[in-house]
Amino acid sequence: MPSLPSENLNIHCAVICVETPLDNFGAPAMLPQIFGKPAIFHQVKQLQRLGVDDIIIAVDAIPGELPQLVDQMQAEGGNVRLLRPVNFSDADCFDGPFLLVAPELWIDDGLLQEALSWKANSVGTVEEGPANGLFERIDLNRRWSGIAVLEAGILLQSRNMPEGWSLASFLLRHSLQLGASEVAISQQRITDGSLLHVSSTGDYEKLIGAHFFEFRQSGTVETFITDLSRRCIAPVSQKPVLMAAFGWAPVVVSIASVAVAYGGHVMAALAVYVLALCLETFRRQLRAIEYHAKTNDYLSWAIQFAGTATLLASFWRSGESLVDMSFLTTLLVALVLMSQMSPKDRMLRTISPLAVTLSLLIGLFLFPLSLVAKSVIFILLGLNVGARWGQMRNLGQLNSN
Repeated sequence: MPSLPSENLNIHCAVICVETPLDNFGAPAMLPQIFGKPAIFHQVKQLQRLGVDDIIIAVDAIPGELPQLVDQMQAEGGNVRLLRPVNFSDADCFDGPFLLVAPELWIDDGLLQEALSWKANSVGTVEEGPANGLFERIDLNRRWSGIAVLEAGILLQSRNMPEGWSLASFLLRHSLQLGASEVAISQQRITDGSLLHVSSTGDYEKLIGAHFFEFRQSGTVETFITDLSRRCIAPVSQKPVLMAAFGWAPVVVSIASVAVAYGGHVMAALAVYVLALCLETFRRQLRAIEYHAKTNDYLSWAIQFAGTATLLASFWRSGESLVDMSFLTTLLVALVLMSQMSPKDRMLRTISPLAVTLSLLIGLFLFPLSLVAKSVIFILLGLNVGARWGQMRNLGQLNSN
């Protein structure tokens, strides 16, 4: 029996088991599509985002679209391989411990990061109970969570796997026989959705969608628009042409707002820029489902720059002097940026480019642009000062305790 290491390891390898059912003709059924991509694509992207850069997709019956998907992920720079379990014994899989993920699981980033730091030969378990009936049973008291960290050599034992067995189940049983330690995952993690065993494509879309749409723009107004536009994400993501169109629409519309303001139509220019910012909120959601939310977004900077130019042109067309229009625009932009540095404050989250532009547009129905801008600046300044003062008081109370 091999010895079990006790040191903590940072795992950079993973095996994802895909148990694809067969249709009536004996061919592999289609992988569930979520936002225009198979579910396995989202699982691989999540692992890559957390630093797992060597991934094997283990599937006995290979669906027709899976090799093309693997080729696409490899072209994007990922070390993703497709292997049948019977070929593990002939392949140089990993040179160290790996993360084993059972099929049909939803694991959030927090729990997955914890699993990647488990000791080698550790098996995650959940307690026996009605709420955990979909998880694989180990004995009368506990079930397998579907996550384990195992030594690479255990994959060689797949040559002894009985016909008809699940690879994940076989590796689990074998590791427990070798004396693998157990990591108990609390029932609260399942209750709060950190670990779920899903049973349908609808469950996958809801859970993965919840992960993406937690991505919040700064601003309560943007959050409201995000919630309204969720239902549009799925159909749009199915069409590459629509994805491209919505990707560039905010930039085009924001540039149009500058042209409209330069032409002297101040109210129309602000209305056009409001539309651009609404489209920008939707564009960021599309970036999130493509796993680009945390990469450099130069188009977002271009949209903000166009908004600043729209303000300058609007003040100029309203008859403001060069000094005044520069001063007012600088103040507005600075206050918005200051607010975005403290997104946890409920009041400051209301301040955003969209909220400010809407305030200016609504105010223009009653007052001149200069007066509206000064009023908005005064309100924003008060909210910022109030929030900073509240933060200082809370910090002082913590220090005194």
